Amino acid sequence: MLDLVKSNDLLPDQVEKIQIRSLARAADILSDPSKYDPRTRETADHSLPYVIAAALVDRQVTPVQFTMEKIMDPAIRAQLRKVEVVADPEIEKVFPALQRVIVNINTTDGRSFHKQLDYPKGDPRNPLTDQEVEEKFSALAEGVLSSGAQKRVKEAVWNLERVGSVSELMALMEADVRKTKTVTTKTNARSRARGQKRRKPVLA
Repeated sequence: MLDLVKSNDLLPDQVEKIQIRSLARAADILSDPSKYDPRTRETADHSLPYVIAAALVDRQVTPVQFTMEKIMDPAIRAQLRKVEVVADPEIEKVFPALQRVIVNINTTDGRSFHKQLDYPKGDPRNPLTDQEVEEKFSALAEGVLSSGAQKRVKEAVWNLERVGSVSELMALMEADVRKTKTVTTKTNARSRARGQKRRKPVLA
């Protein structure tokens, strides 16, 4: 779905309907009525309509899209009812040899876009490109590794034969963003404590 949205530069208000054709079990589990009104991270995580709506609005699906702020975002929730999930008997016939899914997008100006995948993105038969791998890594590392640390990890991984040991690689992945925040918080707490100690008691 993201490929269609990005390649055709589709904006949410241009999309009238998104139809996802899949296995019956996927349609039953991932698009029951509760999945059109997710109120928790767990429900959103198992909601195909939510994932599609978030992808349409944000053009990505990362841990950020499963924060409560995003789950309750009016811009995303407005797209939920545009998503239709259909159990397709023809897809049942080719499963499990093929893990097929079909996406149809209709726009408000009458255009239609169609895409069929026989294997999910990331499957060895439909691998991520190097750029997609880097984009996914950056999305997952956001808030954990600084941009500089992310760059060092990517350089090490793409040149793994030059890394001396696993320990050396793992050391590059130590969180530096959270550590900075933690140190700042502790420093502020100590400053407040010292300030309180210096205050003189007020005599009645």
